[in-house]
Amino acid sequence: MNIATSRSLARLASSASTKKHSLCRSRVLTATNATATITSRPATTAATHQIRQRGAAITANAANVVRRNLSSDAKSASSAPAANDAVPLGKTFAAMLAGVATVMGFSYAAESATASDAPPFDPSGQRYDQTTFKGRFCRMLLACDPTLLFYSEETARKYGDMVADYQRLIANPAEVGETAETIHHALWEAQRISSASLNEGTAVPHPFRMSGYVPFNGPICVAMVASSSTPAILFWSWVNQSQNALVNYFNRNMSEDMDNGKC
Repeated sequence: MNIATSRSLARLASSASTKKHSLCRSRVLTATNATATITSRPATTAATHQIRQRGAAITANAANVVRRNLSSDAKSASSAPAANDAVPLGKTFAAMLAGVATVMGFSYAAESATASDAPPFDPSGQRYDQTTFKGRFCRMLLACDPTLLFYSEETARKYGDMVADYQRLIANPAEVGETAETIHHALWEAQRISSASLNEGTAVPHPFRMSGYVPFNGPICVAMVASSSTPAILFWSWVNQSQNALVNYFNRNMSEDMDNGKC
């Protein structure tokens, strides 16, 4: 090996050694920085952990508030339908009394105002002119008068006998304590009382008389309107329709037989 070759190998060895030392130094610095970073990280982690704990506490408190609000809303929502579903019995009874008092008052006023104008009695005719609204209104108003419910079946039959014997009573009004001027009005009233309680001689139960429509059907209608749940509405609708059907049945035309062929 000559001198030039030896010098070249020495330079290569020196360069490799220098590069090795530089790499080692770089690794040492990197390790030192990493150690410093690791050494300072616990403080940062502790602060972050504290912040996270505070955030978790705030979130938990907010969740508890929301949970309490939702719970109270759920209780209110669950209790509201129960209150709404209950039929207001006090208001229903008050509405019934108000309706009965109103119809009774107007019936008394209409009957008293037209008592002196009663036409001659005709059992097949009408006391009021049915071609006018006033006449039709008075007829239906007096038919729905709740005071007619206070007459017993026996009393109604006595008034029915008066109507059946009207010709004799018109000729002799003193038999029933009337005069020639008042006998016609007395007969019209006898017919109103008997027809409200009897249908072709058959007694009509009180709830299904036209005079009982306001006191018996009024509360049913109030209960039907006041109900909010589907089962309650269906129940009171069924009661209402059943009562209407029975009113029509007991007040049907019984003078002629009705069979399926005629229907």
